[in-house]
Amino acid sequence: AEALAQMPAGTSSARPKQPQSAPEKDADTLALEKLLTDTIGMIVSVDHKGRGGELRVAYRSLEQLDELCRRLKQDH
Repeated sequence: AEALAQMPAGTSSARPKQPQSAPEKDADTLALEKLLTDTIGMIVSVDHKGRGGELRVAYRSLEQLDELCRRLKQDH
């Protein structure tokens, strides 16, 4: 803190962080997210990374998490 206080006015050791904008998702990805969100009743996001990607499900309670786990374990 003292080193920061001794710096000349107008200088700062911390640079303001630029918000990183996520690449825009294509229509197919957005449609898939909506379909999955509507199907399970929880917000789903899909992020493509190279040949793979990440599927994220947001739950609001442990009951929702339990329900999601139950659905994933079901035999069809």
